[in-house]
Amino acid sequence: MIYFLLGLILILTLFLAAPVSLGYNSPEKWLKVRWLGMTFTRELGRKKKEKPPKSDSAAKKGPGLANLRVLWRRRDLVKELMGRLLGLAGEIYRTFSFRDSEASISLPDPLWNGMLSAVLLNLQVQDVALAVNFQARNYAKIWVAIYPYRVLGKLAVFLFHLPYPRLVRLAWDLKKARRTGWMTKF
Repeated sequence: MIYFLLGLILILTLFLAAPVSLGYNSPEKWLKVRWLGMTFTRELGRKKKEKPPKSDSAAKKGPGLANLRVLWRRRDLVKELMGRLLGLAGEIYRTFSFRDSEASISLPDPLWNGMLSAVLLNLQVQDVALAVNFQARNYAKIWVAIYPYRVLGKLAVFLFHLPYPRLVRLAWDLKKARRTGWMTKF
């Protein structure tokens, strides 16, 4: 039994400690994922089957206005959650390890290209080469390594500090607003 648990811990550690490498190349139109020696490649640019457009008569009216009213009443909680989510996104971004990454951007107006070039001269992104070209060619080649244990650690801290009683109350109010419909008083 103890060997089984030790083996399970070893395998779990291996899965969480092994980096996941994501690669994107816009000129060659592929997306690659590498993890534990396996590589998955997806060719981009294939045309998807078009779905028939939905008819306007079939569109149902949802409780959107009622939900907006509830969210407006609880805007302090919504503002707090948005700030925490942005902080989480920033912390997760800082765990990424970029290598061999470059991007070149071109806008239709040369004036905007010049302004973007001035902004990028002052913007320093470590291990990513950003440039502006005036030939109307946009491309990106990006390789990023993500360590799952770092992301899970940041996510665990985020989830531990959430205001759960207020979130449950917000969910309850949204469910009640959905049941009563959009005609409820503000």
